[in-house]
Amino acid sequence: MRNTILGLLALMLFATVQVKAQKTGPVVFTVANDTIYGSEFERVFSKNSKPGKIKPTNEELEEYLQLYIKFKLKVKEAYALKMDTNSTFKSELAGYRKQLAQPYLTDKEVTDQLIQEAYDRMKTEVRVSHIMVRLSTNALPKDTLAAYKKIMQFRDKITNEKMPFDTAAYQYSEDESAKFNYGDLGYFSTFAMIYPFENMAYNTPIGQVSMPFRTQFGYHIIIVKDKRPARGDVKAAHLMIRFNNESEVDAAKKKIDALYDKLKAGEDFNKLVQQFSEDFGTRSRNGELNWVNSTSGNIPAIFRETAFSLKNIGDYSAPVKSDFGWHIIKLLEKKPLAPFDELKETIKYQVQRDQRSEKNKEVVLVRIKKENKFIETPKSLEKFIALADTGITGSNWVAKESLTKNASQTLFSIESKKYTYDDFIGYIQSANKSSTNKETAIKSWYTDFVNSSNLAYEEANLENKYPDFNYLMQEYRDGILLFDLTDKMVWTKSVEDTAGLKSFFAANNAKYMWNERANIELYSCKDEKTAKKVKKCIKKGYDSVKILSKMNSKDPNSVKIETKLIEKGDKAYPNLEWKNGIQMLPSLNNEVSFINILTIQPPAPKALHETLGMATTDYQTYLENSWISQLQEKYPVIVNPHGLEQLFK
Repeated sequence: MRNTILGLLALMLFATVQVKAQKTGPVVFTVANDTIYGSEFERVFSKNSKPGKIKPTNEELEEYLQLYIKFKLKVKEAYALKMDTNSTFKSELAGYRKQLAQPYLTDKEVTDQLIQEAYDRMKTEVRVSHIMVRLSTNALPKDTLAAYKKIMQFRDKITNEKMPFDTAAYQYSEDESAKFNYGDLGYFSTFAMIYPFENMAYNTPIGQVSMPFRTQFGYHIIIVKDKRPARGDVKAAHLMIRFNNESEVDAAKKKIDALYDKLKAGEDFNKLVQQFSEDFGTRSRNGELNWVNSTSGNIPAIFRETAFSLKNIGDYSAPVKSDFGWHIIKLLEKKPLAPFDELKETIKYQVQRDQRSEKNKEVVLVRIKKENKFIETPKSLEKFIALADTGITGSNWVAKESLTKNASQTLFSIESKKYTYDDFIGYIQSANKSSTNKETAIKSWYTDFVNSSNLAYEEANLENKYPDFNYLMQEYRDGILLFDLTDKMVWTKSVEDTAGLKSFFAANNAKYMWNERANIELYSCKDEKTAKKVKKCIKKGYDSVKILSKMNSKDPNSVKIETKLIEKGDKAYPNLEWKNGIQMLPSLNNEVSFINILTIQPPAPKALHETLGMATTDYQTYLENSWISQLQEKYPVIVNPHGLEQLFK
C-alpha cells in the first residue's frame, strides 16, 4: 500500500522538483519564504494533465493550484520538523534511489539486444554433450596453460583419433555427472546454462566439436547433438503407482497395467486417479500437474518426452517408468512459446540478473570512464605490486609499512577525485581471498576496484549529471515526507483517536441516517406448487419455523427462508413496492422466489459501528482540513493572480 500511495503522491499528483532547478517565469504563489515560479508550476501541471491537452482552462488551473498549495504546505512542514533527517527516512530514500539509478547505469541498446537475443534463442532447444577440465578463476598462468593443453588433447582424440565424444567424456571429463550421463546434458534453452556456455551451444553447428572455451568452472569443449524448434509447454495429469526400490517395480507394474486396461475399457480417468493414484498431492485435483516445459530439469525426461508425444487433448499414454514410479499420463493442454511482447519484461528481469548483464556493464564502463575523465597511473600499480608482501592473499592481511608510508600515492583519478593506495588497501582487505599468487590476485582486485569505483562515482553524481534524475529524486523525497506526515496527522490519527472520532460522529449524526427499512422474509421454493402452499401457510399466520417444518418434512431442500432487514432503494430489489405483504421476485434456476414484507421502520440515525468506514473517511477529511488551516496560519500563502494569468502563454 505504501509504495502505491507514494507512487500516486510523488509521481502523479504532486510532481514537484523544479523549485531548485528552474526559477523562471512569473511568480505564481509564495508559501512563507518559498516562491513557486511559473516554470515549476507549468511542468508539474503538464506532467499530470491529460495527454494532448494544450492549454488548460482557468477552472483546471485554479483546481490544481489549490492542490499544489496544500502539497507545498505539508512538505514545508515536514522539512521544518526535520523529518528528512530521520534515519528511517534516509534508509527508505536510499532504497528508492538504488532502484531509480539502475536505468542510468545500463545501456538501453545493449539491454534491448540481449533481450531480443534471449527470446530468439527461446525458439530453439539444443542438445549438447560436454567435457570439462576444472580451473579456478584465479588460477596462475602456468595452471591455465596446463588446463588448456589438457582440454586440447581431449579434443584431438575426438577429432583426429576418432574417439567417440561420449567415450571421451566418460573417461576424461572432470564433471562428475559424466560418469553416468557420458557428458550428455540433454536439451536446454535460454538461461538454463551460464551465458558463455549458452553462447557456444547456440553458435556451434550440429555435429561439430567446439574449440575450448572458458567459464567460471574451467575449460570446456562441446558437441551439439541436435537442435529442434521449442515445443512450448504442456499441462498434463497423471495416475501414478509408486515403488520404493527395485523389488517393488514388478508389483507396481501389475497395478498400473490393470488400471491401464480399465482405461482402455472406457472407465473414467479422473475417477481412477481419485481411487488409485499414489501421488497424493495431485489426487484431489484429478492428477493435474503444473505446466511443464520440454526442457524442465525438475521433471524426469521420460515423463516430459511422453507428455509431449501425446498429440490430442485428452489422449493418455501407456504406462511409463520414472525414478519415482509408474505413470499413465494424460494430455490436458498445450501452448506454444508466448509472443515477445508478453515475455519481454520477464526476460529483461532475467537478463539483469544473469551473467550476460556483464556485457551491459562493460559498455557502460567504457562510456562513463570517458565522460568522467578516468585516468590511470600504471607505474603506481607496478610499484604497489612490488611493495606488497605475499601475505596479501591471506584472509587477515594487514598492509605493512612499505605500503602505508605511500598511502597517499594515486593509482587513478575520476575527474578531480583521486583514488590512492590507502583506498585500494581498504578494498583488498574486504575482498574475497581465493588466489595464492600475489601478482595475479592484485591485478584482479585492481580491475574490480577500478570498475566498482567508476560505477560508484557515476551513481553518486547522477543528480548533478542528469536533471531528470535530480527531479525524480526530489519527487520521491517529497513524496515520502508527504506520506509520513499525512499518515501521522490524518490517517493513523483517525484510526487511533477513537474519542475524537466519536465526538465528530456525534456532532454530525444527522448526516448518517438510515432511510426507511423493511423487515422481510425471503422465500425460495423448488417449484410453483410448493410456493402456493407456502403462501397459504403465511396467510394462516404460520411463522417461518413452522413453515420450514411443514414444507421440508419430506424434502429438506423444498423451501429456504432468509430473514433480513433491507433499506428502501436497495439495488438487489429494484422493483419492490414499499408496503407490507407478499411480492414475487424473478425466477432463478427454476426456483420460485418471493418476499414477505413484515414491517416497515421509519428513518433512524445510524450507530457508529454501522457506518464506521464512511464516518472514518469523513473524519479524515475533517482532520486534514483543520490541519491545512493551521498550516496556512503558520506559513502564509500569497497567490499572484497576474502570474496565474501568464501561465501557458
